[in-house]
Amino acid sequence: MPQFRTSSTGASGAAATPAARTPAARTPAARTPAANLIAATTSRFSAAGAAITALVSAHAHAESAGPVDEDRLQSIEVTGTAIHTAQDISQSADTVDKKALAEQNLALVQDALRNVPGITLNAGEGGSHGDSVNLRGLSIPDSFFLDGVRDIGQYQRDTFNTDSIAVLLGPASALFGRGSTSGVINSVSKQPMLTPLAAFTASGGQIDYWRGTGDVNLPLSATAAARITVMDQSNGVVERDQVHYHRYGVAPTLSVGVDTPTRLTFSYYRQEENNLPDYGIPFIDGVPAHVERSNYYSLANYDRTRTNTNIGTIRFEHDFADGIALSDSLRYANYGFEYLVTGPFLGNDSVEPPPPGTPYADIAISRDQPSSAGTTSLLINRTDLTGKFDWGGFTNTLTGGLEFSKEQSNVNRFRNGIDDIPATPLLNPAPFFVPATPLTSISNPKGRGRDVSLYAFDSIALGPKWDVDVGLRWDRFKSSFSEVFSGTGFDRTDTFISPRGAVIYKPDAQQSYYLSYGTSQNPVIEYLIVAPSNQSLSPEKNNTLELGGKVKVLNGQAQLTGAIFDTRVYNARISDPNDPTVQQLPFDQQVKGVELGINGYVTDLWELTANYTHLSDKITKTSDPQSLGKYVPNTPHDALNFWTVLEPSAAWTVGAGFTAVSHRFADTENTAGVPAYVVFNAMTSYSVNQHFKLQLNLNNLTDKLYFTGVYFVGIAENHALPAAGRTLIGTASYRF
Repeated sequence: MPQFRTSSTGASGAAATPAARTPAARTPAARTPAANLIAATTSRFSAAGAAITALVSAHAHAESAGPVDEDRLQSIEVTGTAIHTAQDISQSADTVDKKALAEQNLALVQDALRNVPGITLNAGEGGSHGDSVNLRGLSIPDSFFLDGVRDIGQYQRDTFNTDSIAVLLGPASALFGRGSTSGVINSVSKQPMLTPLAAFTASGGQIDYWRGTGDVNLPLSATAAARITVMDQSNGVVERDQVHYHRYGVAPTLSVGVDTPTRLTFSYYRQEENNLPDYGIPFIDGVPAHVERSNYYSLANYDRTRTNTNIGTIRFEHDFADGIALSDSLRYANYGFEYLVTGPFLGNDSVEPPPPGTPYADIAISRDQPSSAGTTSLLINRTDLTGKFDWGGFTNTLTGGLEFSKEQSNVNRFRNGIDDIPATPLLNPAPFFVPATPLTSISNPKGRGRDVSLYAFDSIALGPKWDVDVGLRWDRFKSSFSEVFSGTGFDRTDTFISPRGAVIYKPDAQQSYYLSYGTSQNPVIEYLIVAPSNQSLSPEKNNTLELGGKVKVLNGQAQLTGAIFDTRVYNARISDPNDPTVQQLPFDQQVKGVELGINGYVTDLWELTANYTHLSDKITKTSDPQSLGKYVPNTPHDALNFWTVLEPSAAWTVGAGFTAVSHRFADTENTAGVPAYVVFNAMTSYSVNQHFKLQLNLNNLTDKLYFTGVYFVGIAENHALPAAGRTLIGTASYRF
């Protein structure tokens, strides 16, 4: 199971000491997102695959003092694979480390993911909420992981207990199973350590912004420790007057056997949300309406999104004397949710949408209410056994594993008040209507899923310059769907095999090049609450061929990366235009792309991270002739992320950057879309002493109006989510 134990002693947002920030005292992991991926570390890792192994295990002594090696992109000790440096990873990968999370004040996983080109956000709808993203042009609703184990909840993941966020790009079913069609997103939790820690942050800003976090680590003995992190946040959104978010979280963890061959960890994660959500601005004539950014088309006296997330995990690890490693993770998670939402709608069940070209002053907006409440649960156990041996004259590191999971979902969908609520003017919407629509249940879909998986992965060292990775996973996913009001239901069993292979060539220690091929499959029911329109639909499938390379530069202080890939997708699905709670008949698509990046330090005082992605994503087969040959929705052709940090003195840090995203179409027929944008952010921090640090973040410096998420199932039902206006946030951090 992709899991690790970090020896990092830092806390996100904690004050670094001035001495630790001098060039002589910096350590590789304290320097850069690339250094967290590639830096010197000692990580124990019992893994089912090579790529994500090195990706999510790259943590180091971020706060420790000591001399810096000339090559800051040093080796990674990985138990359970043949990987010893990041040069060996045979897939594109990105990491948003705790340094970037703190510098950019990234409180949500979805905000952090904007640092990864090729990722775009989806807007909420009747069948999907929480974190919903596209990666490499493909929707990945079932590809979120927490410490290497599936995290299926529909909630906005906070980063208060997060050490880093690792993104593996490309098909990953051989490593992670169903749903990993274009990659996985893995949040890496803070773990107990044998050194004491107490770190606290308090942030304040515009629109009643408040955020407080705490991180306390207590050694209990020479081999045991406990750690607890807490968070509370409440905030509005600049120029979105009615929108408001509130959440809190707590995450205690207990580890025994720390730094011994036998380790046992108990962890619990709880997060609650109570939000007045944002359902954005409607499309008019194919673009988001040119209205005031503050226009609010929902109903503030009705709309609420509430979530209650509880995740308990027990992880056991043992390293045998002969190099064999055993790991087992058992997790139970329960996700409760209530989504009372109102979205803009052109027309209603008895009124047609206004014809194109209608003056804004003559357009009235109806209120669509695709509301629901329910629970989703997950019980999963994953066991991995890894051993290293010589066979046929080559060194083999073989990982085999077995995974069992059971998922259940029970949802109540409520009566839609669209025909009862009076329409409101497009130019001056009323954010209230009394009485609120009663919560009358009209549908009760239930989903069940059981998965059994067997997998094996072998990393073969053919010599000092050549490695070969081969992997195979077998899944049997039994699913059922029923709906009591209509009396419909079905059972389905999908069995699929997901292979993966790669060849890695390393001409020297500074260069690595790879050619990889992988497949992924995703069954019909995603999240177990969105039903297929036809029970005979086959799983979504894809295969990817990727050629890439990684080169260390600047005496090992930075790394250049590049990849080209070709992905073919079969039976891709999106929401049906007539009913967003079911899936449209499938289509095939092809995604061709290029990814380029540089991560590292240009000098001892200048850090640089830049990544660029180009995607060409077209529908190659469909029953809709108007969509054939068109671009897939919510996929920008070009995306660029740039972030740089200067450290003029031991105490002072200045950072700035931008994200650029090209035009995106909103629908499969390419009749609507959102414009390109460039948004700039900046920060500065000052360490008053070794305990106390002050920081300012200014986001959207130019007050740019741009749209982060889109939802479009037809001329009548659609919306785009505007981002916040210029926002200033101040943070004080204190560390004992």
